[in-house]
Amino acid sequence: MSKPLENKLALVTGSSRGIGAATAIRLAADGASVIVNYAASPDRAKAVVDEIKKAGGRAEAVSADLSSPEGVKTLNAAIDQAFGGEFGGRIDILVNNAGVVEFGPFLESSDESYDKHFNLNVRSPIELTKLIAKRMVKASSGRIVNISSAFGEAAPLAGVTMYIATKFALHGFTRGLSRELGSTGVTVNGVQPGPINTELSPEDAPGADVMKKLTSVGRFGKPEEIAAAIAFLVRPDSSFINGENLTVDGGWNA
Repeated sequence: MSKPLENKLALVTGSSRGIGAATAIRLAADGASVIVNYAASPDRAKAVVDEIKKAGGRAEAVSADLSSPEGVKTLNAAIDQAFGGEFGGRIDILVNNAGVVEFGPFLESSDESYDKHFNLNVRSPIELTKLIAKRMVKASSGRIVNISSAFGEAAPLAGVTMYIATKFALHGFTRGLSRELGSTGVTVNGVQPGPINTELSPEDAPGADVMKKLTSVGRFGKPEEIAAAIAFLVRPDSSFINGENLTVDGGWNA
């Protein structure tokens, strides 16, 4: 039985753990060859690649710190070498997942925190998308998915103003670029997760009960549930979905 993403090449940033890892594994299960990007966790990236290969899929790990312009360029160049160059520089799917969040009062935030948030959450996906979208437009085909947050729709909690600002920016970038690329065969969509049980945001952490109560389902989501939404958006038969910021938050923003 054919798989929906067979013969497709996918790049998932920040995919050595959490939502990124689950997404890489899901896209590979759907038939895509996957570039697993990581910044500083080679063992974790290798574990994701090994899991994909054990299940019969194809994956390669590429180290690139996307908080710097040099890292973005490194990752873009790696596409030409991926899987022995068999894709000829083509890239079919880009999932901009890498990001950062720090908690604390805005009035006490530092310039370093500002730079960290905007460099990785906004500048990085914009710069990487610009490079890879050119490849997609040339091929008249492509799927771009930006991973934002339920905080890109609303501000239900205090103490994350900087993060909220970046996610609203990514939400707008998704809509604006979808309008520009819609006629080229390239779609641009976003997924906005609510509270997800990951290493960085565990469901048993102090204060997690407050976040659970903000959902209508009364629980944290699983990384695999976000990966399923992403996999839906990048399928060939999702070509009429463009400029959508799909909120997957268990009813957080209902």
